[in-house]
Formats: sequence, C-alpha cells, structure tokens
Amino acid sequence: MPLLSSEELAQTYSPPTERNAWEQVQLYRQSQRYPDDWGAARVASAINADDEVPFETLSRSNLRAWVDGDGMPDAARAVTVAEDLGWVATEWTPTVRAFAELVIGVYACGSIATETWVPTWAPDSGVGRETIVAGLERIGVGCKAITRTEKSDGKRRADELRPRQHASILGRALHVAGAALGDKNLESTAGLPKWLATAPPSVRASAAELLVRERGIVYPEKATRRIQSERHPQYFADVAALIEDVTGESVTASDSGVTISADAVRALGLA
Repeated sequence: MPLLSSEELAQTYSPPTERNAWEQVQLYRQSQRYPDDWGAARVASAINADDEVPFETLSRSNLRAWVDGDGMPDAARAVTVAEDLGWVATEWTPTVRAFAELVIGVYACGSIATETWVPTWAPDSGVGRETIVAGLERIGVGCKAITRTEKSDGKRRADELRPRQHASILGRALHVAGAALGDKNLESTAGLPKWLATAPPSVRASAAELLVRERGIVYPEKATRRIQSERHPQYFADVAALIEDVTGESVTASDSGVTISADAVRALGLA
C-alpha cells in the first residue's frame, strides 16, 4: 500500500482557477510535451485539437506563464519534488522506509504547522533524534536544528529538527500519509496510518520503538511504561495492537492511554 500518491499531494493545494490542483498538474505536464520553440498559443491549439487529451477550450493565457515563461503551478512543483526524491513509490525502498519513520515521528514527537505546512520534530531521546535526522537526510531534504529556550524550571528543551529544504512540500506529503496537521487531539489523531498494518516487520518494529521511546512515561522503579495524551481511543487501540504484535508481550489499551508491560518494554530494547 503506497504511503503517498501524487494526486493526493496535489490536492492539498487550492489553485485560483476553475480546475482543481491535480487537473492543473496534468495540464501543466501536457503543456511541456511540445517542442521548445512552440509558443503558448500553438500549444493551446494542439491540446484543444487532441481528442486523447482531456482538456479543451484552452487559450494562450491559460498556458502563457508555463510555456512562454518558466512558471510552474505550486502543486506541480510539489509532485515533481516528491516523485524525483522517491517519496511516491509502491515498494518499500530505503527512502520510503525513512519517509514512514518521519510520519510516525510526527505522532511521537512532532507537528505540522497549520498555516505554513512546515513540519518540526523535538525528540527527547538521542536515538529519536538520530532517527529523525537520518530520515530527513535519507529522503533528500536535509536537516537543520533550531535551539529552543530553556523551560521555566530551568531544564533545557529539546532542539527542534526541521527540513533544510522543501519543508512545506514535505509537510503536505506527511499529512497525506497520515500525520496530523496542526494540534494533535481527539479529532486529528484518530488512529495510526492504515498503511502501517501491512508495512514490513522492520518498519512496524521501528514505529513501535519510536512511539514508546518518545511518548512512554518512564517510572523510576519499574520497567512498565505508559502512553497517555489527548487522543481518540482508536489511536490507543492501534498503538497497543502494534506494540503487542511487534513484541509478542502484553500491552493494554484504555480510553485514556496505553500501558506497556515490562516484558514488552524489554522486548523493544528499552529496559
């Protein structure tokens, strides 16, 4: 099951035209298939006359910025970036695996800004940090760290990790693949991504470890851990099922959280 489709990524954009974003991407790509010395008027006429192309009544003005200039619709640019960097794939390539870890990373220790679509992660653990940094490098966007101020109690806050380039495109792609946009709450986080159910065992194991490592409450005198936050009960059920399947040990979900047994925590290598 693919994590990301070009069409769904395009549809996160709202172009100021009568065509939706995916149609605009298709039209843009069609307009680029003609000789470089053809102007917008000639290209428009050729597309109008082609019965195999689902566009008609085009004028020169519809294509001028793309054919006579070097313009490109935002949605087309996003789709091109995602396809060129290997995010859109039907196989579990190393890039897709890294992309999947970044999606789960948003659940565990990240967020996507509502207005800018820029994703950020603030892992508390060194392993979590290494996972996010490696993932951003692997998918081709690079990583930059933003040092955050200290908390009121004097404790240092975890650095924020962000993409070095293509930040808003990545945020849109992560959202299409299941990560919440904006605040994570009962409505926005109603379960884990559906693709995780059929992901390779190594991807599922990495997801389970990241969730417990970053979200699990550590108790000083016992190995048992607890995940709790404002999430939909189905989310807790999904998390419990994932960890139990990966570890083969007892994990209990309730409407308010997930209790990971000591044996399950040890099976994940966290105790």
